[in-house]
Amino acid sequence: MAGYLRHCSCNASVFIWILCLLIFLATNCVIAQLPLPLQNEYWSTNPNIQHKAAKAILKSGLPFAEAVQFIKQGRTYSTSVQRGFLKWDRSTPEGIQLFALIFIPYDYTPEKKWPVRVMLHGDISHKDAFNVFRFIDTTLEAYNKVEEIRIYPSGYFAARWYYKIQYENMMYLLNRVKQQYNMDENRVSLGGFSDGGTGVYAFSNYDVTPYSCFLSYIGSCGSLKVLGTRQVYFNNFRNKPMFIENGKLDQTFPPSVVLPYVNAILQLNNAASFMMIDSCDHTLRWIPQYADTINHFISYHPRNPYPKHLVWQTESAAIFNRNHWVLINGIGKSPSNALSLIDYNEVITGGQYVPAFRRDSLAAIIDVTATGNTIEVLTRNVTKYTLLLSAGQFDFSAPFKIITNNMLSFEGVLQPQVQSLLKWNQLDNDRTMLFAAEIELVPGKLYGQK
Repeated sequence: MAGYLRHCSCNASVFIWILCLLIFLATNCVIAQLPLPLQNEYWSTNPNIQHKAAKAILKSGLPFAEAVQFIKQGRTYSTSVQRGFLKWDRSTPEGIQLFALIFIPYDYTPEKKWPVRVMLHGDISHKDAFNVFRFIDTTLEAYNKVEEIRIYPSGYFAARWYYKIQYENMMYLLNRVKQQYNMDENRVSLGGFSDGGTGVYAFSNYDVTPYSCFLSYIGSCGSLKVLGTRQVYFNNFRNKPMFIENGKLDQTFPPSVVLPYVNAILQLNNAASFMMIDSCDHTLRWIPQYADTINHFISYHPRNPYPKHLVWQTESAAIFNRNHWVLINGIGKSPSNALSLIDYNEVITGGQYVPAFRRDSLAAIIDVTATGNTIEVLTRNVTKYTLLLSAGQFDFSAPFKIITNNMLSFEGVLQPQVQSLLKWNQLDNDRTMLFAAEIELVPGKLYGQK
């Protein structure tokens, strides 16, 4: 009996070994179809080289499924990389200096994906481009135990959080980290305190696509009514989990200023959490007591790269016009509008409704819900929009049905396209959010109508 068991155990071990070998070969034979130099060129940090490599891959006729496997496997990360605190410093063509501290865990290894935590500091009225050093102590021993990548950009008078330049800077920093370190694309949280807490509201109004959740500490959403260069929309705060904290004794951003805006967010976002700490003023002394709560909130809310329901509002069809797989490509008066879509732009102050944010330009709203392969779209002031469709979200062997404002916009089968896959992967640099097709539609135009 014992011999029989040993024989079975041996056979089972051989079977498992063979199965693992087959899986390994199945995975790597895909990559073997592409010459190694071409693979390396596709993952180049030079966008021109990568673009040429994408053209070559497209010309090679690589099947879609194999192309997906190639991208999911991603670049080969080096083990010989810097760890600890890195100092990244650069200047824009206009001469504005942008500095950031990047922390890479001391025990970093490329064999696993690492979560990323972005933190925006306060007091950005200073003229020092290295302002971040006033808030981040790089000598703390606690960093020896940090098990996540940290990004600490520096904000100052020439590069405030609610300026376009910091949005572009953040996209640059995330992309550069992705190129060098094996980060987890679905666990990128963005937080901030004081001016940085206000900046969190700005970033969640710019583009929510890269982030898993937002955390604002002792910030003021209402400050964006007069700060920055663009309009702000409560609709955009509906898309991601939010953790908001303010102090009841805060004289910089007192409850009377903060609460009207927080209450409006809580009414629209079921995934928003709020703490008003009675004993706290404009300080972070409460952080150690609630560190576990914050860490749990972040770990409990990874990003879903393909949300089934999305809402977005913007005044620009050129920038700040995307939410994951939905883009607004045209804004203007449209003959087709969903009356149910509301531009929530009021808060209650002193018992009266007052405008929450300025409205200088016409804004468009889009609301998209996916159920199986049926996509229902509601629009207002949208003249054109694009849907990015993923094989990880939809069944490409079945027909799609897209309805815009109760009118059939498209019905039929779509073929996965390697061209779309490579195009959006180059833009996003994301191994977990891959798109097989894109379709541009016009509200008010019936499917089949020329």
